[in-house]
Amino acid sequence: MSKAFFESFDNGIGALNHTWGNGIDTSVKGQVTIRGNSGIMEQPWGKAAGHGYGTYSVKAKMSADVQGPAALLWPGDDRWPGPEYDIVEVIHGKAYGTVHWNNNGKDAYTTRTFDGVDETKVHTYTLDWKPGKIAYYVDGKWMGEVNHNIGKDHANGGINSVFSIMNRDFESKHAFITVYEVSYKPHGGSRLDAEVVEEGSWSSLEAPTANRDYDFA
Repeated sequence: MSKAFFESFDNGIGALNHTWGNGIDTSVKGQVTIRGNSGIMEQPWGKAAGHGYGTYSVKAKMSADVQGPAALLWPGDDRWPGPEYDIVEVIHGKAYGTVHWNNNGKDAYTTRTFDGVDETKVHTYTLDWKPGKIAYYVDGKWMGEVNHNIGKDHANGGINSVFSIMNRDFESKHAFITVYEVSYKPHGGSRLDAEVVEEGSWSSLEAPTANRDYDFA
C-alpha cells in the first residue's frame, strides 16, 4: 500500500521538486503560483513512483475562464499517452476533470464538468481512485465519476501516479494557478505518514499539448 502524503508548500515547492519553466512563484509561504509554460511535479521515476489507489486532494484557485492551468495526476513512469487523471482544469468557462488512457498509441479521454464551481475562488478538488472507477468531488460535493478505461495502480500490475501542478498559456498570458496544499490518503489509511520522494527525470514536456475533443458529460 502507498504511504499517505501531504504537502503544504511552507518550504517552497516541497516534494513537488521536478520542475520546468520560469513561471514558478514561491514568494508567499504556504502557496505556489504557476504562470506561463511552467510546472511542478513529484519525481516520475517509474511505475512505482508516487501513489496508487486512494484519495487525492488539491486546494487551489485559478484564473477565470481561461484554458491552461491544471492540477493532475501524471503517469509515474512518465510515459504518455497513458493513465493521466486530471483533478481540475478549465475550458469554455467550466471547471472539469478528465480521465486519459492509451488507445493503441493515441490519447483517449472522457471528462466530467464541475457545474456551479467558480474556479477563481479557493476550493478543495478531490479525485478518488478505486479499481475500475474514478470519482470527482469539489469541497466534498460529488461531481461525477468515470467507470471505464481506468488504469490499475502498481500494486495491482499497473502504474502509480504523481501529483503535478502546471500552467500552459494557451489563451492568455495572464493564466495562472495557485495551490495551497496537496494530499493523498490510501484507502484504509488512518494517518498521514512521511512520504519518501525519489529522484527521477522529466522526458515528456510536450505531451500535455495534445489536441483533445472534449466529451462533456
